[in-house]
Amino acid sequence: MPSKLGLHIQRRRSGWPDTVADATPAVVKSLEWAIIDDWIAEEQGNAINRARAAKWQGQNVFLLGRHAVPEQHLDKPLDRAFAFWNRLLDAKTRGRYARRPAVLERMRLFDAWEGYNEIGTGADAFKLGQFDAYLAKRFHDEGMRYAGGGFAMTQPTLDDWPLYCQGVIETAVTGDGDRPDFLHLHEYWYPNETWPELLTEHGLIDAAKMRAATQGCMLHWRQLYQLPETPRQMKLPVIISECGWDQGWPQQVGFRKSGRPDIDYFRWLVWYDQELRKPLDGIDYVVGATIYTYGHTYQWSSFEIDQQGGRGVLDMLRDYMSKENVDPHPLDWQAAWERADAENPETAESHYVLLSQDIHFAWRQALEKYLDAYKCTNGQSLTDALCLKARRHHITLVGRADVVGGVSSQVEAHLREQHPEILVDRMDARDPAALRALANRRAERGDRFGAREGSNEA
Repeated sequence: MPSKLGLHIQRRRSGWPDTVADATPAVVKSLEWAIIDDWIAEEQGNAINRARAAKWQGQNVFLLGRHAVPEQHLDKPLDRAFAFWNRLLDAKTRGRYARRPAVLERMRLFDAWEGYNEIGTGADAFKLGQFDAYLAKRFHDEGMRYAGGGFAMTQPTLDDWPLYCQGVIETAVTGDGDRPDFLHLHEYWYPNETWPELLTEHGLIDAAKMRAATQGCMLHWRQLYQLPETPRQMKLPVIISECGWDQGWPQQVGFRKSGRPDIDYFRWLVWYDQELRKPLDGIDYVVGATIYTYGHTYQWSSFEIDQQGGRGVLDMLRDYMSKENVDPHPLDWQAAWERADAENPETAESHYVLLSQDIHFAWRQALEKYLDAYKCTNGQSLTDALCLKARRHHITLVGRADVVGGVSSQVEAHLREQHPEILVDRMDARDPAALRALANRRAERGDRFGAREGSNEA
């Protein structure tokens, strides 16, 4: 089996394409989405670049993208997922809406994308699960895969993990969200004065002692998946999206300040690699683990694996991975989806709130209380509204058919004639103020589809 080690690229360093082509790591994670311009072999303008890109593509190197955001809130998971998605697209398009189709096409060339990073502990674990489910649906609707979690070192706790799973599953069952495709998390450890006790008499790492010493930090995903409370449909393929040595407290510093020689760090990474290759319950869950970091900003210089200042482990890693990765990286982790899907119960009911294409934003604002109460999918696309997610599918039309901002009678007639299996109701409001009153009543009464309304109410 090839190596599971990968590279985390915070800032692309000179020569990175040669490194990736030589090492063909299991995963490359990039915070610079322009990396895609060098990634696809068919797009390269000269033979050398084409050959490099063809090699990592042929070796099944997995490309993971991350868009970093300055604020990460979970107070309203649906709204926050919507805001994250639009902030991402605004950044990639530089605010030009017309460029969205071209940007989305480029984004689809990544194998998966991440969401939030290192938040969602305690009670927020449930909200993070909701957020990830909502955001996963956004990515899925655009033909992309999504990695949920993003947990920091030692997280989630064994108490928080079931809450996260519950948040994902409950949101996905409504049809408003989807289960993420991958679980991603960070695994770090830091050596201390007990290092000599973790070695054999020949000075090599004692695998059993190292497993015991790093428990709770490294291979934490195995602990989560072995919990009886973990639903099988949440045992997704795993990406360790950051890993290595991090002191954590009182200061985040990497291997360069550990007091250990670089060879110790390299040997420890090899030990970790061997552990990652071990299946769990017959499934090879791990896609790969990206070592933090190859290319950095100033704050993270002590983590830099490249050769600089007479130090670094990149040359050793490059040689090690090139020898281990003779064959393409297998896609055995996809078996996790098959097992998870076998346990995923069919959604019983789904609901889409359809707004007119030409509404003013005030109409959307008027639905805030209703959407928060029922967590239903909403939008302006009839195509999206017709993507049934359940045996019973509801579509709520917003606004009177004869007013500007209301869904037209032609749309309603089409639904009732061409899709009689769909349950259709209408919020028969003439303006945003009337809509707010009607939608709030539905929320307060528990009257989701207006069964208790008079035909001319609002």
